[in-house]
Amino acid sequence: MCFLAKHFRIHACLGLMTLVASSAWAAPGWMGFRNDTSGTLVIQETGGGRPGRPQKIFANETVRDTPAGGAARKFAIYAADKPDTPLYTGAFPVPGDNENILYVIKSDGKGGLTIDATKIPAGAPKTPTPPPSKPKKKD
Repeated sequence: MCFLAKHFRIHACLGLMTLVASSAWAAPGWMGFRNDTSGTLVIQETGGGRPGRPQKIFANETVRDTPAGGAARKFAIYAADKPDTPLYTGAFPVPGDNENILYVIKSDGKGGLTIDATKIPAGAPKTPTPPPSKPKKKD
């Protein structure tokens, strides 16, 4: 008799236990940037030993990243046509487990930028489910 067939119950139980244990672990969150300005922006990570690769974000585009753990990441945001002067520099908190953060980049109307952070629970539906409809009364 085959070894696998002889010990099928043990392998099946171990497989189920592994599946249950792996689904209980926390999923890492992601952080994203959405460009709500009318121009093209360049975002570059500045923290750490050397600067990260510049990422071009077109108007109304969203980019996201799944960062390693840590407290915050430092970024500089530039206008694509003026890469010498940053429009915004600062630290962005890294999302915790089972949490996603979307940073919405908007123009402040004075030549600078404002950043709005939106926290989204990981695994949350993209569109809220409507409440159940009430039954109609019969006349």
